[in-house]
Amino acid sequence: MTDFVSTRCIRCGTPSQGTGQYCANCVEQKRAEEAERAERVAKAIADRPAPQSTTGTLCPGCGMWASNDARFCGYCRYQFGTLPGHLQQLQYAGFWIRFVAYFIDQVILSAIGFVIGLVVTNVLELFVLGTLAAAVYSIAFWIGQGATPGKMAVGIKVVMTNGEPVELGAAVLRYVGYTLSALIFFIGFLMIAFSAEKKGLHDNIANTVVVKSR
Repeated sequence: MTDFVSTRCIRCGTPSQGTGQYCANCVEQKRAEEAERAERVAKAIADRPAPQSTTGTLCPGCGMWASNDARFCGYCRYQFGTLPGHLQQLQYAGFWIRFVAYFIDQVILSAIGFVIGLVVTNVLELFVLGTLAAAVYSIAFWIGQGATPGKMAVGIKVVMTNGEPVELGAAVLRYVGYTLSALIFFIGFLMIAFSAEKKGLHDNIANTVVVKSR
């Protein structure tokens, strides 16, 4: 009795040979249906019309055109993100390019700290001045240029999520987010690698995004 159930085709209920889930007729029918489905998909792709205009957003994934307010490319499903129309063609800056920018900035800040150390010998004063210099360095460049020297070197910049330049309040909040990320074992920076918009903790706090500027 136990073999009777296990040797019935789960699709049509007729007895099947061996231990397969489908009988021979259903196996052939499934193959025919899959082949027909693949043929329909291939035909739909081949018959897909060419774009009627070359205005709007140029998809960096496949080179096709989409409307300015499109969130996804209709052909390759590339995600344009939430930037306004005049910035949608730019891509979010990923984790590694931002890591390189961060490393360059840290080298520059280390040099600044070394110069301060030549003048100040008190450890506490050195720490305070070094922290202040790092904050001024980051905030001033974010507001003035949209990018620190490290970001300029690799071709990325910081903007508000609406595409506007970074404001003073957002820049301060972003630097606070930098500090929090360092205090929680850099988890806030690692968030960049797993976010669709490549946003770290500091970006979420300040409502900013980092995009490629060239």
